[in-house]
Amino acid sequence: MPLTSHLPTGTGSGAQDTGRQARLLGHVAAVDAAGFTLAVEPTLARDGALSDFLRIGATLKLPVGDDQLFGVIRKVTAGQSGALNLTVDLLGQYCEKHFSRGVRTFPLPGNPAYAASDSDLEKIYAPRNDGAIRVGTVHPSGTIPASLLVEKLLSKHFAVLGSTGTGKSSTVSLMIHRLVERCPNAHIVILDPHNEYARAFSGNGVHFSTDNLKLPYWLMNFEEHVEVFIGRDAHNRQAEIDILKRCLLAARKVSGPSYQLTKLTVDTPIPYKLTDLLKSIDDELGSFEKAEEVRPFLRLRNKVEELRADQRFAFMFSGMLMQDNLTSLVSQLLRFPVDGRPVTTLDLSGVPSDIVDVVVSLLSRLVFDFAMWSRRHADATPILLVCEEAHRYVPHAASDARIHAARRSLERIAKEGRKYGVALGLVSQRPSDLSESVLSQCGTIISMRMNNEKDRSYVADAMPEGGESFLASLPSLQNRECVIAGEGVGCPIRVQLDFLDEHRRPASNDPEFHESWRQDVDCLEELVNDTINNWRRGVR
Repeated sequence: MPLTSHLPTGTGSGAQDTGRQARLLGHVAAVDAAGFTLAVEPTLARDGALSDFLRIGATLKLPVGDDQLFGVIRKVTAGQSGALNLTVDLLGQYCEKHFSRGVRTFPLPGNPAYAASDSDLEKIYAPRNDGAIRVGTVHPSGTIPASLLVEKLLSKHFAVLGSTGTGKSSTVSLMIHRLVERCPNAHIVILDPHNEYARAFSGNGVHFSTDNLKLPYWLMNFEEHVEVFIGRDAHNRQAEIDILKRCLLAARKVSGPSYQLTKLTVDTPIPYKLTDLLKSIDDELGSFEKAEEVRPFLRLRNKVEELRADQRFAFMFSGMLMQDNLTSLVSQLLRFPVDGRPVTTLDLSGVPSDIVDVVVSLLSRLVFDFAMWSRRHADATPILLVCEEAHRYVPHAASDARIHAARRSLERIAKEGRKYGVALGLVSQRPSDLSESVLSQCGTIISMRMNNEKDRSYVADAMPEGGESFLASLPSLQNRECVIAGEGVGCPIRVQLDFLDEHRRPASNDPEFHESWRQDVDCLEELVNDTINNWRRGVR
C-alpha cells in the first residue's frame, strides 16, 4: 500500500508535521478507550529499518483530522504470515502547537500509524519550558532530553520508588542538584536515616547530626510527649496520659508569663524546665486529692529521670536546652538566609531508635508549622522536605495501630502542605508498606526497577492515567533508568538518568564481598579495637 495514499490531506498541524518522509508502520485494527491495536503488514514487519520502531516502548503517531495522537507500544504479538499486532496505549494529542494528555478524537480502524521522529519526541517529551530541569534522556532515543516541570513536581509532592540498589538516592541527589542550579535560593531539608547525603551536598548544603544538632525537648507537642514519656502502646495507660497532660501544662505555665500569651496550651512551643515538670508530678503525687494510684506517677517520673541521665539523648534532653533557641534553630534548619547553601541534610543514624520517630515527627512538624504561620508574611517562601526510607516513618495504617506521631505529621504535610508552600518528597523501597493516603497525594511518581509484585500493584494504584505500558516495564528497567508519570511531566516517560560526578553522589555504595574477601587485612586487631572504642563512645 503506497505511503502517499495514507497521508492526511488537511492543512492542520497533523498534516503539516507528518510529511512525505514519515515511516508508515501499519493501520489501526481495533480501538478502545485506553488505546488501539495496530496491524503491521508482513512486508513492513520484515523491514529491518523499521525494527526499532516496532519494539516495546517505541512511540507512534496517528494523524486524526487536524490533530496528532501519540501512543506507546505495550505489547507485540505475531499475526498471520509474518504480520505483527501491536497493542498501543494512548499518551495524548498534539494540537495547536501544544501537547496535552487525554484524547479528544479517537482513531478509527484503518487509520495509518507512523513512527514518531525525533522532532515529534521533542514536542511531547521535551517542550520548551523555562521552569523545567533536565534529569536524563528519553528512552529509547538517548538524545531527547527528559525534563521535570518544577512547579508541578513540587506543588503536588513526588515519590521516588524502587528496589534496593536501583539508584534511588542518586536520583534524589540528581534532582536536588538540578533544582539548586536552577533555583539557588531554594530551601530544602533532607531527613537522612543512613547519613548518605552529607557528601553529595558538601559544597552547597549544611549537615546536622546528633553531634551538632540541639533539638530541645520542649518543642515537642503533647502527642510527641506521650510517645516519648509513656510509649506508643499507651492505650492501657490513660492514667499516665492524664497526669502528663496536667503536669506538662503546669510546667509550661511557669515560664508562660514572660511570653505574654493570651492562650497557653500543652502544645504551645515555649521552653519549660524538666525540673518544673518533675516538681509538678511530685506535687500531685503528694496530694491527698489525687484520683490515680501511685504507680503511674512513679513510672512517669522515672522515665523523665531516665531521659535526663542517658547521654544518648543529650542532643534533646540536656539541661542546657531549656533556653529559647527556636529562632536560631529554624534559621539554621530551613536556611534563612540561604548563604549559598540551600540544602540541609539531617543525619538520623545517631538518633536512638527509641525516639527516632518522634524526632522525625518534630522536624517535619517544625517545617509545616513554620510554613503555616508564615504564610501571610510578605517574604514567606516555600520549603521542600525529602524523607528517605519513608516507609519507616509513614507506614501503612494497617501495620501499626499504635500512636505514631511521625506518620501523622507527614500525612498532614501530604494532605495540606500544598496550601502553605510545603512540598514533600518520599523515597522508599517498599511502596506497599507506605501509607496509602500519603502515596495517593504524590502527584508525580518516579519508579525505578521493582521486582516485587505487591509493590508494583501499589505503584499501579498511585500511577496517573496512561502509564500501563510503562508499569509493565518496571521489572526490566536497568540501573539509572526510571519511569516518570504524573504532574511533573507532560506524559508518562521512560528515562535514562544523567550521570552525576562522584563527589555529588550520595555515599550509598555497598561493601564489596568478593574483592574484600580476596585481600588480607594486616591490622585486624586494630580494626576490632578501634571499632569497639567508637561503639562504646557512640562515635561513628
